[in-house]
Amino acid sequence: MLVMGLMGVTMIMFLVVLSFSKVFAIKEKASTASEQASYAATSVIYEVVMESVEEYDRSLPGKVDEVIDKTLKEKIEEKKEERLTFNPFLSENEAKIEAINEVISDELKNGGGPGQGLGLGVRKELLNKILLDKLTSDSTNQRIRSAVADIIMNNDGLLEGTTIDYLDKYQIKIETSARYEALKYDELIPEDKRKLKQKAKGPEIDFIKELNGWTDYRIEF
Repeated sequence: MLVMGLMGVTMIMFLVVLSFSKVFAIKEKASTASEQASYAATSVIYEVVMESVEEYDRSLPGKVDEVIDKTLKEKIEEKKEERLTFNPFLSENEAKIEAINEVISDELKNGGGPGQGLGLGVRKELLNKILLDKLTSDSTNQRIRSAVADIIMNNDGLLEGTTIDYLDKYQIKIETSARYEALKYDELIPEDKRKLKQKAKGPEIDFIKELNGWTDYRIEF
C-alpha cells in the first residue's frame, strides 16, 4: 500500500512538472512569435522608407541638369559603405539601417545641405510629406499586418487579440499569445485563461524623431 501510494504521489508530481514545463514552452513560443513579428514589421517600415526615398529623388531636379550632386539613395549607399568600412562586424543590413536613420534624420532636419537647387525648407517639407503619407497609408498598414500575421501563424500563435503599437517610443511593439492545453483535466480550464500573452519590441527607428506630424497608433487583429 505504501509503495502504491508513493507511486501515485510520484505520478501526480510528474504531471505537475510536465504541466509547468508546457506552460513555459507555450510562453516561449508566444515570446518568439512577438519578437520575430516586431522585427518583421520593422523591416516593412524600412522597405517603405526606401520606396519613399526613390519617390523623393524623382521629385527633385535631376542629376543630369547638374542641379544636385547626390540623390538621397546615393547618400544612403555611401553612408552604408562608410559604416561597413569602419565597423566590419556589422552586417550589410545593419549598416544600411544605420545609414537610413542617419541620412533621413539629417535630411529632415537640414534638407541635406546647400547646393541642390530647391530651398532647404522645401526639401525638408517634401521629404516629410512623402514619408508621412507612405508610412501611414492603408497599403503600408496591410503590409505590416501581413508580415506580422505570417510570423505568428508560423509559430503557432493566436492572431485574435494580437496588437501592433505603431510606434511605441519609436519602436514597433507586438503583443500576441499562444493557447495552452493542459495534460490532465483540460476541460476544467476556462477559455479566457488559456491565452498566454507575451510582448516584444523591435529596434528603435531613429528618424521618426525628426518626422513632423507623426502620431503613434495601434493596429489590432
